[in-house]
Amino acid sequence: MSPEARRQSIVDAAVELILELGHSGVTLEQVADREGISKALIYKYFPRREALLKAILDREFGALRGRGLDTIPEKIPVERIIRGTVEQALHYYNDHGPILRLLSSDPDVADLAQKGNRSSRSSTTGYFVNVLGKNYGVPEDVAVIAVTMVVNAPIHSMRYLRHQNIDIERTVEVWTEFIVGGWQALQKRYGTAPKKN
Repeated sequence: MSPEARRQSIVDAAVELILELGHSGVTLEQVADREGISKALIYKYFPRREALLKAILDREFGALRGRGLDTIPEKIPVERIIRGTVEQALHYYNDHGPILRLLSSDPDVADLAQKGNRSSRSSTTGYFVNVLGKNYGVPEDVAVIAVTMVVNAPIHSMRYLRHQNIDIERTVEVWTEFIVGGWQALQKRYGTAPKKN
């Protein structure tokens, strides 16, 4: 196994353990046992438990950061961009939310989790403030308020929706309609006619 593949395999084993045990207090020794490697080898990759937890967070927030927004062609209708982004984000938070919440609750990594989450949401917020503000012709402060609220809601909502057994596809459908309808209402109240793509 290559060093990078081994490192990722250790991270995967740690994630499994954290989710299985319900807390982020797993030890490097427990992860080494799960991975079937020696304690010396795990310490070679992660000298401290916090380094392993940071690697998990870096991977999770790296997957979230931007989510390929910079590669979207300009001619794609804005409603399609909203739907695609909502679908990706809600599926991601549905699947990965538990590990992010557990790590965020660990005092040793809470600050790292908050910084990583802010960074990933910041890039998404900037993109949508620009695109939606221009598309719906609303002032920048209106765009910032609306996008900030929309971008921050999913991570805080998915846990509750999962506990209520709300279907993820239904959630995507409703949240997309809510966002598009909200932007149309903001345009009517504060903006100008949207630009045609």
